Amino acid sequence: MTRIAIIGLGYIGKVHLETLLRIPGVQVVALVGRRMGPLEVLAAKYGIPKVTTNYRTLLEDPSIDVIHNCTPNDLHFEVNRAFIQAGKHIFSEKPLARTSQETRTLVELAKGKNVLTAINFCYRYYPAVQEAALRIRNKELGEVYTVMGSYLQDWLLYDTDYDWRLEQSIAGNSNVIADIGSHWFNLAQFMVGSQITEVMADLKTTLPIRKKPEGDGGFTEYPVTVEDYGSVLLHFANGACGVFTVSQLAAGKKCAIDVHVYGSQSALRWNHERSAELWIGHRDRANEVLMESPQLQHRESKRYALLPTGHPMGYHDAVFNLFTDFYNALALKKQGKESSVALPDFSEGHRELMITEAILQSHREKRWVQVTE
Repeated sequence: MTRIAIIGLGYIGKVHLETLLRIPGVQVVALVGRRMGPLEVLAAKYGIPKVTTNYRTLLEDPSIDVIHNCTPNDLHFEVNRAFIQAGKHIFSEKPLARTSQETRTLVELAKGKNVLTAINFCYRYYPAVQEAALRIRNKELGEVYTVMGSYLQDWLLYDTDYDWRLEQSIAGNSNVIADIGSHWFNLAQFMVGSQITEVMADLKTTLPIRKKPEGDGGFTEYPVTVEDYGSVLLHFANGACGVFTVSQLAAGKKCAIDVHVYGSQSALRWNHERSAELWIGHRDRANEVLMESPQLQHRESKRYALLPTGHPMGYHDAVFNLFTDFYNALALKKQGKESSVALPDFSEGHRELMITEAILQSHREKRWVQVTE
C-alpha cells in the first residue's frame, strides 16, 4: 500500500483527495491545512487518521510515501524542496515554483534523491487529447503548420473579484500566463510533440486597482501588478508557428480551452467545453467529429477512454488518468523498472517556468525572446 499526505485542502486539494480514493493500492493517511476544524471534518468523512497544520511534522514520518502539494504558489518551492530532501515522491500543483532558478533546483534535487515527480497538467489526459496527440505524431495531419488557441475565463471580470493569484508576493511575477497560460502551452506542446522555442508577447493588467474584501463586509483598494490578459506569438522547434490568448475577464467563459492544429493534409481541434469531441478538418471531403471511444480510438490512446462510447468523461476523470499513470510508474519504480509512459514531471514544470519567464521578458522588451534551457 502506498501512503499519501495531501498538503493544502482548498478546491484543488479536495479534487486530489476525491480522485485518490478511486486509485487502487493507495491510501491517504494525512491531511495538512491552515485550520484544524475543516481538516478534522474532512478526516472524519474519509477516515483519514492524521491531520496537522504543520507539514514539517511529516518530513521524517516513515508512514508517508508520497506528497500531493496543493498549496498556494508561494509555498510550492518550500514544500517540494523539503519533501524531496526527505526522500518522498512528489505530485505538485503548478507552477512548480515562482522562478526558474527554484524549479531548476527542484529538478536537480529530485534527480539526486531518485524520487518520482509529477505536476498537475491534467488536461492532456482527456481521451480526445491523447488521440489528437497520437494522430499528429503519426503524421496523419502531415506537416504541422500552425497551432492556435485560447484559454478564457471570467471569474476576475469585476474589480470586486479577489484571489491570492492577484498578489505578486504570493503568485509570483505572473498571474494569467502562469496560472492558465501554462496549461495551454503545455497542452499544445504535448499535442504537437514539439517544444516552444521562441515567444513574442503582449500582456495587460486591465484592472490595475481592485477591491479586496475585509472581514467587516467592506473592502480595501489595492494595486495589481500582475497581468490578467495576454496574447503570445509562438515558434515551435518543428518549424510550426502559432498564437494563443488567455484572459480571466472574458464574460461568459468559465473554463474555455481551445486548441487548433493545422497541418499540410488535415487539421484537429479540441475544446474543453466539448471535451469528449475531437474535430477533424479536411479540405476535399466532409469534416468529422470523433467522440472519445474505447472502440474507435487508436490502441495507445483508447486506454484513457474508461467508459463505453457515448458516455462522456469529465475533469475528474482526466485527473484520475494522470494519477493512474503516476502511481503505475511509482509501482514500477519500486520494482527497479521504468514506465514507458512519459509523465509531466518536474523537468516539464521547469520548462513551463522558462516559457513563462520568456513571455514576461518579451512583453517588457517588446521583442521576440528565445526560451532558454
